[in-house]
Amino acid sequence: MANFTKDDLAFTGYSQKIDLANNPEHIEILDGMYIDKTEEIEVIHFCNQFLEKYKVPQTRASFQKVESFLQHTALENEVYKAQLQDWIASNWIK
Repeated sequence: MANFTKDDLAFTGYSQKIDLANNPEHIEILDGMYIDKTEEIEVIHFCNQFLEKYKVPQTRASFQKVESFLQHTALENEVYKAQLQDWIASNWIK
């Protein structure tokens, strides 16, 4: 999986409630069906997973492109990871 971090995010102001170092049980949240698009670690994990799954360039620009798609108004109320991935993949080149 791609290994971009919080230093690679384009946006700021994410929540940092999840602390994987002190609570490994949070891994279940990252691998669940839903994403909290306000939680920094979930956004990072989602973006890295997308880059791996769809075999798009493993660059910081691609990572930030996925992140910006998560903020798209068409996806404002979408929380299902599969739906988000499908929409981003279909709109990647547009």
